[in-house]
Amino acid sequence: MAEEKTARAATFDDLLRVIRALNEQGAEYLLIGDYALYALGYQRATIDILVPPTRDTAERVIQALMLLPDQVAKDIDPAWFEEGDTIRVADKFVVDVMFNSCGESFASLQPHAQTVVLADGTTVRTLDIEGLLKTKQTARGKDIGDRLALERAWAKMKRQGSDG
Repeated sequence: MAEEKTARAATFDDLLRVIRALNEQGAEYLLIGDYALYALGYQRATIDILVPPTRDTAERVIQALMLLPDQVAKDIDPAWFEEGDTIRVADKFVVDVMFNSCGESFASLQPHAQTVVLADGTTVRTLDIEGLLKTKQTARGKDIGDRLALERAWAKMKRQGSDG
């Protein structure tokens, strides 16, 4: 019986390597999920990216993900991007390549796209709080907790905006 490999949690250094590679390839992406929350100041540990379902994106994302230690991205068929089902890249850590989140697509979330500069100067494309809220509309316990934190942050931002 073959030994089952288990991916480890992605580290901040893993995130930086993936984001830098995506940036170097000129790939269109939005960081969503746990590390998007991290980029906005909330501690999390998985890498989820939302991308447009195109052949050009497939080629750029696959090339960027070849930096992963076991290079499992070489097994990704670019045609899978056009099918629109989440692609789980299970290498030393997991990167989920997603085409929708809670009914929202890369295109529908563009009004909420923003660039954040991380502490080391790496730029990352992610979503503002309102956009992240749109991706957390599930009944999963983790998403409910995230949604509550994001709703509080959104309310605080709106209050601060009306005070100015």
